[in-house]
Amino acid sequence: MTGSLAMHMANELLSMPVAAATLAAAAGVLAVSGLRARRSLDLEKLPLMGVLGAFVFAAQMINFALPGGLSGHLGGGVLLAILLGPAAAILTIASILIVQCLIFQDGGLLALGCNIINIGVLPALLGWGLYRLVLGPVARAPAWRQYVATWAACTVGVAGGAALVPLEARLSNVLLIPLGDFLAVMVGVHLAIGFVEGAITFAVVAYLRRARPQCLGLEGLDESRNGRVSRRAVAVTLLATAGLLAGVVSWFASAHPDGLEYSYLEHKYAGAEKVVRDAEPGSAVAAVTQWQERTAPLPDYSVRPGEASGSDAAGQSGEAQAEADGAWPNVDGWGSLAGLLGTVVTLGLLYGLSRILGRRRPVADQP
Repeated sequence: MTGSLAMHMANELLSMPVAAATLAAAAGVLAVSGLRARRSLDLEKLPLMGVLGAFVFAAQMINFALPGGLSGHLGGGVLLAILLGPAAAILTIASILIVQCLIFQDGGLLALGCNIINIGVLPALLGWGLYRLVLGPVARAPAWRQYVATWAACTVGVAGGAALVPLEARLSNVLLIPLGDFLAVMVGVHLAIGFVEGAITFAVVAYLRRARPQCLGLEGLDESRNGRVSRRAVAVTLLATAGLLAGVVSWFASAHPDGLEYSYLEHKYAGAEKVVRDAEPGSAVAAVTQWQERTAPLPDYSVRPGEASGSDAAGQSGEAQAEADGAWPNVDGWGSLAGLLGTVVTLGLLYGLSRILGRRRPVADQP
């Protein structure tokens, strides 16, 4: 696969100095988030980090179609911030992005810092802040206010994260079009994506509000009017949904380019054939991209060319093959296996992290 990498920001959008700076910034934010999560995260929610991370990983595989020949997918930063708080949400999204980058070549290795900031840090902080502002006092928040807060937080949080991509590309001096043009398209497209993400997040929040409101900080709800299920039952439901999304629903994902790919690969800008300049052959950016292509075990959620028996399309990704053949739904066994593997790896990674956070937590800080 050339050019872009599946769903997330690619190496070609960055220079080495900007990539290094954003990686360092992301590492610093993760360190601070780890300290804050260790002190502030409710012990009942710690085990949900892995479950929610697995759910978001699987949900990100489902691109939904939008008008104009493009698609979008769940980011999950705002959803995780609502349920876990921004610190744990940032750690969870970062874990998902690391798995996607290293195993599936989804997002450039040099762009990992940018992806953590754009998809995790800014949506979690901005979205959570707006959510709390609109929601007001949490414990007795009415349903309508919580749903409005959720929708607003997702729309603004996703668009805010997307707005950073043109700025990072401009700082890298790779843009071949005016910054304002790229920024307007990115924000406009991601406002629509954020609105749909708000609907998905709305559905999860509505389920948890009825099934286990403690996950939303709503311990004061009248239990006689709302069903209650155990934390284990909620976890099993989310994991089963994640498995279904990764293994089956992913066949029905839109094959249209996602918001980022559309904005810099498909959208036609006046007087410009390309949005960004290609990396120079032999440059550090090109070398890192080639190394990532060689080392990712399941690039683009599929096997490498020659590693699977079958037709000439055996090495194509599920999405690329669907575009080439016009197949929909794209019943892709390798894609399903890759999605399920990624879901399990994310679950295990975050379960281990949650155990570390819980074990090292000072007893005096536990609620």
